[in-house]
Amino acid sequence: QIVISLSISLWYFNRDRKLVSNATFLKAVSIATFYHLGTAAFGSLVIAIIKTIRTILTYMEKKAARSKQKVVLVIMRILKCLLWCLEKCVKFVNKQAYIQTG
Repeated sequence: QIVISLSISLWYFNRDRKLVSNATFLKAVSIATFYHLGTAAFGSLVIAIIKTIRTILTYMEKKAARSKQKVVLVIMRILKCLLWCLEKCVKFVNKQAYIQTG
């Protein structure tokens, strides 16, 4: 998403349209790699942490289902639902941040 937004911005703000070619995409890749790789890595890290917590909760939910603890099972399902919503919101914010970064 960062590379695509960089490519579009390089194309849009280029005064001489004859210079726009495949090199514009390669320039966007190099800019994203050298200047914005940390932003992409941090956004991916946040999503990975949320997914890891959801996986742990899924494991705990299965353990609670085996031990027939209904209250714990309901709490785990509520927490999983909240983390799912949080993950979707973070993915949306990440996408918009990547576009703004480009």
